[in-house]
Amino acid sequence: MHSTTYFLSDEANDHVIVHEVTGLRVQTFSLEQEPFYPQENEIHLFGDDHGEWLAFETIGWKGEPISVLEGAMIWYARYLDYPEMLITEEDPRPVNPMWLS
Repeated sequence: MHSTTYFLSDEANDHVIVHEVTGLRVQTFSLEQEPFYPQENEIHLFGDDHGEWLAFETIGWKGEPISVLEGAMIWYARYLDYPEMLITEEDPRPVNPMWLS
């Protein structure tokens, strides 16, 4: 049976999800507690953690399979003990910095 492994690396007080096999790194941001300005050429997803919105942004996206990124989101939701986390591509903030670029 094939197994994928994710782990957290705490960097600059933020959680970074790391996929052990591919090296994919995904930084997490609390949209309610810190500024988040999406970087170009990265993939961005958003998740509702018990009413607090989080942003997820790849770090140095190199075209890893989307299934690895999806697996990272599922793993993190389980890590937060909230496997039913709503994950979306739409930025939930009323003034969306992605619209301004």
